[in-house]
Amino acid sequence: MAELVVPHVRYMASFLEALHEGYSRDNLRPETPKSIAEVEADPLAFLDSQLNPPDTFVQPDGSLGQAMPWTALWWVENYRFLGTVHVRHELNESLSRVGGHVGYAMRPSARGQGHASAALAAGLDWIRANLPLKRVLLTVNPSNSHSIRVIQKNGGVHTQTVPHIWRPGEEAMHFWIEL
Repeated sequence: MAELVVPHVRYMASFLEALHEGYSRDNLRPETPKSIAEVEADPLAFLDSQLNPPDTFVQPDGSLGQAMPWTALWWVENYRFLGTVHVRHELNESLSRVGGHVGYAMRPSARGQGHASAALAAGLDWIRANLPLKRVLLTVNPSNSHSIRVIQKNGGVHTQTVPHIWRPGEEAMHFWIEL
């Protein structure tokens, strides 16, 4: 049975397999051979970055931005990494337009099996238990029908569609989930 866990070295081999399979940590910047090699070269440093997030990050346009507090959680079954749920504890102006409180992604071989819906549900339970939030924002590209269904299955209500701040000509749908 799959479960949401804190990232740990015991799942790193499977995490690396997922990267080679096509899993991407960021839907704005796909993995590259270089980005995968960096994780492979120092998996413990990568784990540390997941457990102790930095205060700044490189934005999609290459500029340095102030990171909001966040928690990385991994969806695993036995020792197999299936995907991630990232929880942002609060929103800044950018995240209130694109990104929201919760982001999730599954590795290609785990898609279409209900893992994303279950992982998001577990992530929402984690938020209820650990953060003072009453509702959370999730954003999604209007063409991502699979993710829209996952969000709706978890109680997401579409409230608006806004221009995407990092991808000119694209939009981001806003869904709120009451906790």
